[in-house]
Amino acid sequence: MMLETIKDIIVKSGRASEYRISQRRKSGLEWYFVKDKLDSARDVETTLYDVTVYVDGLAAADGADGRTRGECTVLVQPGSAAAEISAIIGRALDTAAGMKNAWFPLPKPSAWQPIQPASRFDGLTPLQAMEAVRAALYRHDGLDGASINSLEIFLSCQRQRLVTSTGVDVAWSSWVGFSEFVVNAGKRGQDEVELYADLRFADLDEAQLSEATRRQLAAARDRLVAVPTPALSGLPLLLAGKLAADVYEYWFENAQAMAVYEKRAAFGPGDDVAAGGGDGDLLNLRAVPTLAGSPLGAPYDLTGFALKPVDLIRDNQVVGLVAASKYAHYLKLPATGAIQLFELGGGRTLQAELRQRDHLEVLTFSDFFVDSTTGDFGGEIRLGYLVRDGRRQPVYGGAVTGNLVENRGRLLLSSEREGTPMALAPTCCLLPAVSVTPGG
Repeated sequence: MMLETIKDIIVKSGRASEYRISQRRKSGLEWYFVKDKLDSARDVETTLYDVTVYVDGLAAADGADGRTRGECTVLVQPGSAAAEISAIIGRALDTAAGMKNAWFPLPKPSAWQPIQPASRFDGLTPLQAMEAVRAALYRHDGLDGASINSLEIFLSCQRQRLVTSTGVDVAWSSWVGFSEFVVNAGKRGQDEVELYADLRFADLDEAQLSEATRRQLAAARDRLVAVPTPALSGLPLLLAGKLAADVYEYWFENAQAMAVYEKRAAFGPGDDVAAGGGDGDLLNLRAVPTLAGSPLGAPYDLTGFALKPVDLIRDNQVVGLVAASKYAHYLKLPATGAIQLFELGGGRTLQAELRQRDHLEVLTFSDFFVDSTTGDFGGEIRLGYLVRDGRRQPVYGGAVTGNLVENRGRLLLSSEREGTPMALAPTCCLLPAVSVTPGG
């Protein structure tokens, strides 16, 4: 067994203070479409081994007791000969020995047994699952003259086992789905619009899948009649879906023990994230290891820590941090493990009421960014909607910029929530403090 072979080589080297080995098995299908015709298909079967070795040392200036710990992670391919594995592990040990970080512990086995969310892909054959995804994505093809030009679907079941020198030996499986597609509207060679989008999923939510392509088809149609973004002042920015989740992630990223330890967090335990003012909605944020429909969650982190939900912000006050074992040890905090996902509570106002207010909504950016350290955000507008006096006009061009520090305590959240790969969070939000550069 490959995993046991790797473990034996590490132990027999006599140089590793600790180790962890992750076995990742992937089994899936890939389909590639041109228009609505299957152009090519692939079966995917892979197994990979991520191996991390730790080497401890002594350095009087480092660590509370002078202990240090270096680590190095390498990839081992299945079928590698023992001599090749020994050489790879040897180089990793050399690298780890040269690192002198302050010492930290690895997690030990836990009595807590996390539960992975069920998926509607469970019980389906790979072909049945792919056909169901395809049918959902193409449900609205041809909407108002807009059509899917090309589409790719990747769906796999991934099985992971993690073994560590501290006695952790856990296994779990998950579905990972991804699709990217290009839609067209208009007449070729004349006023033709082409838009790209992608989505990640782990559940057969046919309504959500079909809605993803429907939105892009409608957007392509609207882009045909869009006008350049005019000069605007004083209008709030409305963001929805994944773009809104990118904004919410600012608070999640700053509620990380790693960010506090590296002195780049905008706030810390006990702080008021609203900075003591504003008439926005209260933030209630918690970290969660898994979410239904998200392919990014896991019941354990990379070190084998068994994960549970953790409250981070309650009514605008920071009450906890996401703390992997390493940074929990450094900051003397309770360890939570490295949790990747979050839930944000809804606001006081229905989405429909927020959308009735005058605002600029941006549906797609050329490249939207949020800097978790400075709070800066922005991007060039590919397609938006200017809502004033009850009228909704598609717009394009120009850019939006702002800073989340200036919006602290002023953010308005919809009461409805929806799932994205990163979060279960308010469907949309209004940011009052933004600057808009008009389109040319």
